[in-house]
Amino acid sequence: MVAEERFVVRIPGPMYADMLAHVAAGYPNETCGLLASKDGQVVKNYPTANAAEQPDDFSEISPEDLLRISYDIDEYDGEMYSYYHSHPISEAYPSRRDIEWAKRNKLYYIIFSHQYHPESPYARVFLIHDDDTISEGKIEIV
Repeated sequence: MVAEERFVVRIPGPMYADMLAHVAAGYPNETCGLLASKDGQVVKNYPTANAAEQPDDFSEISPEDLLRISYDIDEYDGEMYSYYHSHPISEAYPSRRDIEWAKRNKLYYIIFSHQYHPESPYARVFLIHDDDTISEGKIEIV
């Protein structure tokens, strides 16, 4: 169920280009990463390796990468802002498993899809709520 709450996630153009390159390089597997913010603005992209046992079907950031990223974010007094990952063969919409994982962290959830154009994935952003409702926002490249 999609709730009608609208929000905008603003990502600097060069950072978004880096995210696209990371997602494209990981195809046909799922890829993942985190965005960090400071004072409500996205300031850093953390592309990561996919640590999932079945990387063609799920994405997961390793505990070691999460710890490294957390320490780095603490250095500039930032915060985790968004988890992003790709869907190689399905639409850019949260799967049931995505919903369960996303409810644990309360981050914006950006999903890239290769479904229609493997060489040029598109992205959508969501907030997933405790009651399983999903709010879709807008990605604005700044």
